[in-house]
Amino acid sequence: MKILQVNKYLYRKAGAEAYLFDVADLLASHGHEVALWGTDEKVKNEIRQPAERMLEPLVGAMNFDKREGIVRDLKKFGHMIWSTEAARKFEVVLKRFRPDVIHIHNIYHHLSPSILSVARCHKIPVVMTVHDYKLINPNYSLYDHGTVCERDNLPAISHRCIQNSYLATFADVIEMTIHRIGGFYRRGIKHFLVPALFAKEKLAQHGIPSSSMTVLPLPVRSARLQSRPIDATASPYILFAGRLAASKGVDVLLHVAKHLRDIPFKIAGTGPETKNVELRIKQSELKNVELLGFVQKEKLQKVIAGARLVVVPSQWYEVSPFAVLEPMAQGKAVMASNLGGMTNLIEEGKTGFLVDALRVIASETKQSQRSPRSLHSLAMTVEAWVDAIQNVYYDEKLLKRVGEAGRSYIERVHDPERHYEALMEIYEKVLRQ
Repeated sequence: MKILQVNKYLYRKAGAEAYLFDVADLLASHGHEVALWGTDEKVKNEIRQPAERMLEPLVGAMNFDKREGIVRDLKKFGHMIWSTEAARKFEVVLKRFRPDVIHIHNIYHHLSPSILSVARCHKIPVVMTVHDYKLINPNYSLYDHGTVCERDNLPAISHRCIQNSYLATFADVIEMTIHRIGGFYRRGIKHFLVPALFAKEKLAQHGIPSSSMTVLPLPVRSARLQSRPIDATASPYILFAGRLAASKGVDVLLHVAKHLRDIPFKIAGTGPETKNVELRIKQSELKNVELLGFVQKEKLQKVIAGARLVVVPSQWYEVSPFAVLEPMAQGKAVMASNLGGMTNLIEEGKTGFLVDALRVIASETKQSQRSPRSLHSLAMTVEAWVDAIQNVYYDEKLLKRVGEAGRSYIERVHDPERHYEALMEIYEKVLRQ
C-alpha cells in the first residue's frame, strides 16, 4: 500500500512528530511505501528519515506566533483560512506519488484544510490522528491563563485565550468559524484516530460522531532490557522530561523541588519557559535541581533508566503524552496529574500514580503578577504533589512493583504490532467506503 503521511512539521518538534516518524517507520518495516509531506520548516534537521520519503514541493514555513507587519500578517491570516499554496503543491504531490491512503496529523494554520479538497478531487480517502483539541476549539490545548479553559467564540476573544492577545484569539476564532461552516474537516476526513478515550469523549461532546472515531493507543516499544533496578546507592533522582512550558507544570515542579531539597531533580527539555526556569533555580538556590537542556532520544532513554521516579505535572488535558508512555515502557514508576488522557494511561497505585490537584495555576513566573486566588491554588497543588512524592519516593518495593505493572500495560496495550494491525484495518475500511 502507498501511504502519504501529512503534518505541518517534518522534524521532531513534539509528540505529534515523534508519532509521525514512528508510524512511518512501522509501516515501512511491513513493506508499505511511505512518504511524508508538510512545510519546509527545519526539515533538514530530520536527518534520521530517508531523504526520498520527503516529497517536494513543500509548503513555505510561516511564523504564526510573531507579528510581522500588516501585509505579512494578512497574508498569514488568509493562509490559515485556506492556503492556495498548500493546495497547489499538494496537487503536484498527489499526482506524483499517487497514494492509496492519506494519513494527516496536525495541518491547521500552516497547511489548512484546503488540502482536504484536493484529496477529495482525487478520491483518495483521508484519516486523521487527533493530537490535540483544535477540531473542537480555536485554542488547541484548551489551556490558557494558567488553567484548563474551554471558552469558544466571543467569550474566548474577550478572555484573550490565545497568546493572551485579542487579535490572535480573534484570528483563530474566525478561522474555526469558517472551517465549521464549510464543514471542511467533517466532509474531508473519513475517520479519526484518537490515542486515548478521554479525547474521544471530549470530541464527541462537541459534535464529532463516535462512529467516525476509533481509540488507537500510540505505539511504544517496551525497553525491558534497558531498565535498571532501583539502587539507593546510585544517586537516584526524580525526572521531568518534556517541554518547558507553563502548561507542562514546570512552575509546580520547581515549587515542589523547593519543598523537597533532600531529593535530587533532573529537568530534561527546553521551551518558552527555559530562561524563567534558569532564573528561578538561581534565585531559589535550588541546588537539588539539575537542568539538562535538550537531550537526544538515545541519551534520554539512559536518563530515564537512572531515575527513581518520573513526574508529569501537566496542567492541561494531555491527549496521550510520550512523557508518560516512554518511562512506563522502561519499567519506571510515573506520577502524573489526574487530568485528560493521562487518566486513561495510569491506574492509580497500580500502573502509576495520579495527583489530584486544583487546575487554576498562574502561568506567570513573577509572584507580583499572580492573583490571590491563583497563589492559593498553586500552594494547594504544590502541597498535593509534595505529599504524593513523599508517600512513595522511599518505598523501593512499591516503585518497582508499580513500574513493572506499568511496563506490562505498555506491552499489552501499546504494542507496535498491535497498533499496526489496527491501523491497517482502518486504512482498509476507508478504502472500501
